Amino acid sequence: MSALFRVLLAVGLSTAIASNCLADEPTSSGTGFAVTADGWLLTNAHVVKDCQRIEIKGKGDASDPRIDAINDLALVKIAAPEPLKTLSFRKAPTRLGEDIVAIGFPLPTLLANTVKVTTGNVNALAGIRNDTRYIQISTPIQPGNSGGPVVDRDGFLLGITSATLSKEFADANDITTQNVNFAIRASVAELFMQSQSIADQSGDKAADQQPISTADLADKITPSVFQIRCYVKPEMQPSTTSIQGANAIMVPPSPSVQQPASVEAKQEPSLDVPQARSGIARHPKGAAPIKAGPYADSKTTGQALNGSPVQVLETDGNWYRVSTGASIGFMHYSWVRVNQFEEPPGDGRFVQVRSFGTLAEAQAFVTQSSIPLAAHLAANGWIAVTLHDIYGQREAKDLSNALKAHGLIAKDAMVTLGNTYVRKVCCD
Repeated sequence: MSALFRVLLAVGLSTAIASNCLADEPTSSGTGFAVTADGWLLTNAHVVKDCQRIEIKGKGDASDPRIDAINDLALVKIAAPEPLKTLSFRKAPTRLGEDIVAIGFPLPTLLANTVKVTTGNVNALAGIRNDTRYIQISTPIQPGNSGGPVVDRDGFLLGITSATLSKEFADANDITTQNVNFAIRASVAELFMQSQSIADQSGDKAADQQPISTADLADKITPSVFQIRCYVKPEMQPSTTSIQGANAIMVPPSPSVQQPASVEAKQEPSLDVPQARSGIARHPKGAAPIKAGPYADSKTTGQALNGSPVQVLETDGNWYRVSTGASIGFMHYSWVRVNQFEEPPGDGRFVQVRSFGTLAEAQAFVTQSSIPLAAHLAANGWIAVTLHDIYGQREAKDLSNALKAHGLIAKDAMVTLGNTYVRKVCCD
């Protein structure tokens, strides 16, 4: 989770915590929902990450927690003698303004301890500072909603309830906020599940299907939703916090994070490409060919093994004239990782999905995407749009193929070493 999102209130970390809380009593609670019939539940990482015991109300203890702390997601497994009723991920992109329903177990020690349903709309297709992992929602949420599903009017999953703008952040910036809440996109959760080799179900409504009423939607969705109870050792329990009213929200302790005094204006990224002077050879096949001239069908006069240092003598279009010490020739600019570029070196792979001639076009594409993306200034001046993270070679290939199969990225998307990427220019 980004540093900025740590100033957000994690919605469901704690419900009422009594001063005499014992280790065999839950210290906090949240919500989770079934994503596989054999017992995998999806929730927020902050709901389960510090628990010594995770109980699913009515289903017993959960095991094998899988945590994605960066995206605040978690999977836990329960025994399922009978197949669970699962929620399906929606294939169609989220639409601005569409009607949504949030389901969860907010404030179970203060309000009814049963599942609750709230309605609202998608207010924005990104979170704070255009973080495309999130959507902004208006459904009212309280402590205990964290990890619950946000579904469309047909019952398909759009997101996972995660956070609300904290009072401390609003006060520090002298602003008044109402119902500014966030859900992690379902597409981010889908990628997390794929990384854990857990298959999800996805679909879209039939062309002639009518929207479902809130009451009928509650009947359809609530069998898939469960209360999650977290148990910790007595010495690890959070300090006592009293609830003063129905709207009280308890903020989890976060001593390492300071509230910003103000939100600084975001500085536009530089689009200057530094002159290439030196670098290392990096080629998908392990060695980069050295050509007699600056074109692909020129005679190959030698090769530079991956990791070999090269000096860039001059640039000729998309080719560098280089010296390896033993020989001088031409290498395509995509075969050299330039030392003067700011992207971190390494053996990771990017999945490049599009490229644009302007930063504005790339930013618009990233912001409107249903999957988390980033944009990089390339050495040729274009803006390359990639999946947000960097992957191992096999992982990148499998992920690219899976996203293509689901129609989430174009068929011509490619796995690349990212040698030509100068710096990341969008969007954190």
